Amino acid sequence: MSTPKMLDMMGQLIAAPSVSSVSPEWDQTNAAVVDRLANWCEDAGFTVERLPIPGYPGKFNLVATAGTGPDGLVLAGHTDTVPFDGPLWSSDPFKLTERDGRLYGLGTSDMKGFFALILEAVRDLDLAKLKHPLVLLATADEESSMCGAKWLLDANRRLGRHAVIG
Repeated sequence: MSTPKMLDMMGQLIAAPSVSSVSPEWDQTNAAVVDRLANWCEDAGFTVERLPIPGYPGKFNLVATAGTGPDGLVLAGHTDTVPFDGPLWSSDPFKLTERDGRLYGLGTSDMKGFFALILEAVRDLDLAKLKHPLVLLATADEESSMCGAKWLLDANRRLGRHAVIG
């Protein structure tokens, strides 16, 4: 399996519902998003950890690492989206749509698109030549409970020295 092109990745991530909400009737798992990212990261040469969040069934973090050693760069984002009101959308929120030179879909800019951009950016890199680790971090529930980021803190996971938040 090879990593799809950037717009195909964005489309697949947007098509995977992952709404997080403090209201249980709207809250959804992020497993499909994490699974897609994990497969693409493995294909790209990353070592992948799918981490279930204790006490939050159906919620997962992803830590994908290339390279070894201390002081790496973390490229971080979250896998969830906000709840939405479908009738207010002029297109299907779960379908990547281009209109007037812009991309639309739930999570396009906040923040599923960031992961597609990362994987596109590293597509032609020889990850074996990295002198410091490169870590892709995808957390659960930034839009509601912050359980993914809180779990990393509670677990004392130090992932790198520098971070870029998408």
